[in-house]
Amino acid sequence: MRFLQTRLADASTYYGWVIVGACFLVSGVVFGMTYSFGIFLDPLASSFRASTARVSLVFGVQLFVLYAAGPPMGGLVEWLGPRRSLVLAAGLLGGGMLAGSRAGSLLALVATYSVVTGAGMSLAFVIGYATPPQWFQRRRGLATGIASAGLGVGMVIIAPTASMLVTRVGWRGAFLFLGGGLAVTLLLAALLMVDEPGHVDAAIDAEFPEGRPESKDGWRDQLRTVREAVKNRAFLLLFAGYVLMYVSLYVLLNHVVNFATEQGIRATGVLALSVVGGATTLTRLAVGGVADRLGRLAIFVVCGAVMGSVLLALPLGRTPAVLLALAACFGIGYGGTGALLSSVPADLFGGRNLNTLFGLVSLSFAIPGLLAPAAAGFGFDRFGTYTPVFVASGLVGFLGVLLVAAAARLQGEL
Repeated sequence: MRFLQTRLADASTYYGWVIVGACFLVSGVVFGMTYSFGIFLDPLASSFRASTARVSLVFGVQLFVLYAAGPPMGGLVEWLGPRRSLVLAAGLLGGGMLAGSRAGSLLALVATYSVVTGAGMSLAFVIGYATPPQWFQRRRGLATGIASAGLGVGMVIIAPTASMLVTRVGWRGAFLFLGGGLAVTLLLAALLMVDEPGHVDAAIDAEFPEGRPESKDGWRDQLRTVREAVKNRAFLLLFAGYVLMYVSLYVLLNHVVNFATEQGIRATGVLALSVVGGATTLTRLAVGGVADRLGRLAIFVVCGAVMGSVLLALPLGRTPAVLLALAACFGIGYGGTGALLSSVPADLFGGRNLNTLFGLVSLSFAIPGLLAPAAAGFGFDRFGTYTPVFVASGLVGFLGVLLVAAAARLQGEL
């Protein structure tokens, strides 16, 4: 491991870009699997003879654990360092999916996949998103955009792979194969990861001309960071804005396949997940550098509004062409917000103890992650159509965008 890191560090390229590559793999693993869960919705409902709303809770609880565990996981990364934390994440993610493949009930699946795998994903999520801003300041938007683009590539690869595996070996076999492959990918990322620039003598002056903010390992300093954040009105507005804005994401990703099935175009619904992934990948690769020049907060707000608009129009996606076009638009909007997800809190509140701060921010995703998929499933079961569900989700998303804009304005960044 040290030999590989030394060889890469001796190259003329700033080692921060190797870190970005490792985080690209991490984000692909975490969200490629998470956002492909819609593939498993019908097979799980048939296997356990459960309603759409009940099966959606498996996804909702996994998302809740992924994000709610963010603050303690952020502290754990500060203590262990990103490299060792990635090894632990690989064990949790792979072990949870292996155990989940043997689950005999929905409750057992929640205990294994949703909780254990979710904990591994949470640890990896903090590393994948909070690490690049600690290596970059001048080109922070570009670095975080490239790192987060792994999400889209993960969706492009994992969604069709999961669908193929479910068809050939069932959902249990799919869990087994995917769990092993994703754990190995995280271990590969750990081989590339370095905890601090000084460990590879990386020259950071070009990125941090005024000096790099240093974090402290002590729990007291991390708790002080949390206390300062929760007393800040701008942070509370940002937190609430994230809660509402990302309702649209979890509703679309968890229910677009079912919606397409209702229209008689299920294969298009599966393809739509890959289209979202492809569009978000291209956007994340392109938008970071643009946002560094035009303003990261402004680009984030505009892209959030695009996400809400797509949910309002989603009931019109009754043909393959329209549904795929809407999926592409959503991927563009989500790609823009996702590329800047860790840059926003870093820009608004500074870079000290960013693992802890980003872990705290991630709590905001836990609420829509837990509630939105199940609420959408309940709405569909109640009304027999997704139209009111999608429209309500779009309106809630727009309200979230307004709150994020208010937070940025309060900090003088918009």
